[in-house]
Formats: sequence, structure tokens, C-alpha cells
Amino acid sequence: MAQDPKNPDWPCQQILVPSLSPASVWDGPSLDGLMDEWQRDPTVATLVRRAADDSIDPATLEPQVEALAGPVKQGGEQEHDRRLALVFAGTFQTLDRQRTAAIASIERYAQHQRALRDRIAASLRDLDAASGDAARAKEIKDAIAWDRRILDDRRRSQTAVCEQPARIEQRLGQIARMLTALLS
Repeated sequence: MAQDPKNPDWPCQQILVPSLSPASVWDGPSLDGLMDEWQRDPTVATLVRRAADDSIDPATLEPQVEALAGPVKQGGEQEHDRRLALVFAGTFQTLDRQRTAAIASIERYAQHQRALRDRIAASLRDLDAASGDAARAKEIKDAIAWDRRILDDRRRSQTAVCEQPARIEQRLGQIARMLTALLS
């Protein structure tokens, strides 16, 4: 059952937020022009891949981020903070893509669930119409049972499916807080 009145096909309890803004989690230096620049620096790109990898604890990245940004030197604060902003820009862009793909997957999931419910409803109508044909009625009942099983199995996995965008957002927040703490 949809939880979001603005998006009745959205199957998750969380309200659908189609896209994130970097400003929602980042209060560091401006990211203007950095969304593409981070990819040109192999060290930053490698660190971004690690930051976006959910099998890596964000806390373990801090020494690598500190090494990348370099020590804060008198007059060098701007470059130090720019390097941290590059890491955030890349991490945001990468995790936002993952989140967008997860949302698209949830939407496909919801469409498949709706189609399955519609197919069950149509089969129930067919079953009513086939009441005089025992063999056809059995065939329809078997199809309904199979479709209900699939529907129920998918419904049980819905919570895990719906949590995926939130987990990505949490990771993005962790990375943003770690980077912000390192700003000069």
C-alpha cells in the first residue's frame, strides 16, 4: 500500500524524494565546477570509489582523505578545502547515481507488483467464467496460487528494497560529516 499520497504507486513508507541536492548534506566550499573535475584526478577518483563502496567503513577513509587534502598550511587553506570538496563532489555524484538507480528499481518493482495483482484479478474473473469446466478451473486456480506466491514473496522483500535509498543517503551523510570535520 502506498504511503506517499503524492506518489500512489510508491510502495515504500519513506516519502519519495526523487533527487537530492548537495546543499542538503554539504555546507563546505562551493561545488561549482567540481562535479566533473574530480574525475580528472586519479587519486580523488580512487578515493571516491572507495567512499561510495558500502562494504568500506567511512571512518577508515579518514586517513586517506587527510593525506589527499594535505596539511593545512598558512595560506593553503583554500586548496586544502578544495580537495575535500572534490572528494565530496565525486562522492555525491556517485552515490546520487546509485540512489537514482535504486529508486528506479523500486518503481519497476511496484509496477511488477501492480501487474501481478491485476493478473490475479483477471484470473479470478476467468475462474468465475470457467465454473462449468473443471479442468480449466483447476488450471486457473494453479495459476492464481503461483501468482499469489510470487506476490507474497516479493512483498516480504519490500522492506529491504525500500531501505536501499535511505542507506545510500545515510552513507552520503557520513562521508559529508567526515569531510566537513576536516575542513580548515
